[in-house]
Amino acid sequence: MSITDKTSSLAREAAGALPGTSPVAATSSSLLLATFALTLFLSALLVFWIQPLFAKMVLPLLGGAPAVWNTAMVFFQATLLAGYAYAHLVSNRLRPSRLMAVHFVILMAAVLFLPIALQGDFDPAGQPIVTLLVLLALSIGLPFFAVSATAPLLQRWFALTDHPHARDPYFLYGASNIGSILALLAFPFVLEPFLPLARQSWGWTAGYLLLVAMIAACACLTLRGRSSAVPVARPTEISAAPVDWRRRLHWIALAFAPSSLLLGVTAHITTDVAAVPLFWVVPLALYLLTFVIAFARRPILPHALVLRFQPHFLVLAFVYVTGAVLIVWLGLAVHLGILFFVALACHGELVRLRPEAGRLTEFYLYMSIGGALGGVFNAILAPSLFNGIYEYPLAVVVACLLRPWPKDGAPRARLLDLLVPLALLALLLALQPLVDWLVVAAGSTIVLLVYRGLIGITVFSFRGRPVRFALGVAVALAAGFSVNQHREVVEQERSFYGVYRVEATRHRDGFILRHGTTLHGIQSTAAGWRREPLAYFGREGPLGQVFSRLDATKPPRRVGLVGLGSGATLCYARPGQTWTVFEIDPLVARLAADSRYFHYWEDCFDRETSKLVIGDARLSLADQPDGGFDLLIMDAYSSDAIPVHLLTREALALYRAKLAPGGIIVFHLSNRHLKLAQVLGALVADAGMAGLLQDHRPDPPEETNENADRDPRRHLLPSSWAVVAAGEQDLAGFVDDDRWQPLEAAPGVDLWTDGFSNIFGVLR
Repeated sequence: MSITDKTSSLAREAAGALPGTSPVAATSSSLLLATFALTLFLSALLVFWIQPLFAKMVLPLLGGAPAVWNTAMVFFQATLLAGYAYAHLVSNRLRPSRLMAVHFVILMAAVLFLPIALQGDFDPAGQPIVTLLVLLALSIGLPFFAVSATAPLLQRWFALTDHPHARDPYFLYGASNIGSILALLAFPFVLEPFLPLARQSWGWTAGYLLLVAMIAACACLTLRGRSSAVPVARPTEISAAPVDWRRRLHWIALAFAPSSLLLGVTAHITTDVAAVPLFWVVPLALYLLTFVIAFARRPILPHALVLRFQPHFLVLAFVYVTGAVLIVWLGLAVHLGILFFVALACHGELVRLRPEAGRLTEFYLYMSIGGALGGVFNAILAPSLFNGIYEYPLAVVVACLLRPWPKDGAPRARLLDLLVPLALLALLLALQPLVDWLVVAAGSTIVLLVYRGLIGITVFSFRGRPVRFALGVAVALAAGFSVNQHREVVEQERSFYGVYRVEATRHRDGFILRHGTTLHGIQSTAAGWRREPLAYFGREGPLGQVFSRLDATKPPRRVGLVGLGSGATLCYARPGQTWTVFEIDPLVARLAADSRYFHYWEDCFDRETSKLVIGDARLSLADQPDGGFDLLIMDAYSSDAIPVHLLTREALALYRAKLAPGGIIVFHLSNRHLKLAQVLGALVADAGMAGLLQDHRPDPPEETNENADRDPRRHLLPSSWAVVAAGEQDLAGFVDDDRWQPLEAAPGVDLWTDGFSNIFGVLR
């Protein structure tokens, strides 16, 4: 064979043609494959575009509560499952031509709901979650259902064609996930920063119409190629095991573990490691990438290699995460690596255990059941069952249990799989007092590294027995996962909104309230400091200056506070004032009122003249009378998970409407990752209002003071605050103070609205 002939043969194989086929047949195969692959790519792109698009549309109506996103995700997973169930049902009950006719009726019916917009009246009172689900169903239910059913249907149609790879169409699933990744990355980086929601809605509609046309082309190619189908040998790598309920449950479990792990890792790294805005995109992209790799015809990481490497990585990750002082970005890489290799191993097992093409839709149906169960477990059950993100290590243990089991099933070996991890657990419990003593005596880092290293080596030796290895990992995680050794956690609780920890200060002279890595308040128990605001709220800081100035000139009678935290701001209250506190999380209100830790609420909140309103601030404020506040304090921006809907043009217009003539709005803008002052400056300029900004750095306790490390003033933290009013005359008392600088719109910063925001434009 000449070099030219060899090149032509390789080209035909790359296009999906068999050696020896004619150039015309190779071209036909290439066109067929390209049409199906591009259609699947577009359908997946539309699926992952509509999810953040519509969730952001509804965000201002129901507020920024995580319930909006979590409820939307439950809806999307449930609808995706319904789409896969429909694809399985019609593929097994209808002839291809009739199936295609039914699907086109559904596709065209969905056009009636386009462009994407909110359908029907929306009243969040009473049952907001139920109402939101109804709104999602009425607005995008049919379009999302129609698009979600495309992937299994098109792969089933491809299996009916005369393409050489028609008997094994699973590799097309990789093409669809490439579209998912592209949409996922494009939304925060390209679509959200440059296109308002209305334009995105029309863009999605155009993409949907193009998808309908491409599905029609796929249908024509399928019907044309069926009569001349070329018999192709059954791919040897497809599992020949019978499809019984045990195998179906295995599929569900293999899909459940990575789905649960995705949400668990995302929750952990965005609250306990680094609460970087929009960082949830990264783990989801890695999760989808594992599908692309696992379902490829020639995976760049062979499944056997992944299974061999997975225990090595898990043990090294365990030693680092639980035994060392974390470097933040290295810690992020370790957690993302755990997600990637565990999910890739599970998805590789799914590919290994996939059935022949005739059962393709059934396979995807049970895969989607597993993925949906993972989402339900993490989003709904876990917050009620656990007080921490324990679903993360639990998913790792389940995934280890799903590694291929050895053929040796002797009763003695199975018994040892249980007894050996139990013996390890007993040994670790016996050694714990000695380890605790060594940590104090010899230094925590070295001792913990050696201790965890020995545990890791022991567990690594179990890798050939999945049950023993999984239980060993569980024992190691139970013995090794702990909070920062320098913090004493006196209480930890979890709500729908996250994990909260109450920590004792180093000298046990106060308590700290944290939400993940974000500090929400500090209370000192030192004599004379019980009613002194600390952290960002000190009397010498910007907030203290505001109250000092207003108390001396025009004391506010009606004060609104958005964001309770530990309750430090309440101690600026004066007799005769009426305070309305807006807090979204009932757990925060309960912790702030717990006199074992915090006394601000007990000492400073007048229950007869003031009130607490539980709910999203924007929705709750909308129910308040116009002109009802002389002073409005917005303390909802101190967390790194920014509630964008509270910092838009429409939000500022709402705050202004609730402000009495001459009133002032105070914004707490402290943030580790975003320049929120630039966003607020653009909003204030757009509204024709006046604003001043102060970045405050408190003076540390004098070093000559022998008790400087016990001085409560060490708990005063740097903070950034702004004051905003209708006109400069309302800020007359602050303009002459050099500590307050004009709040100006920064060049190039876009105006945030309910339909447009650009977080990347204000990253530090």
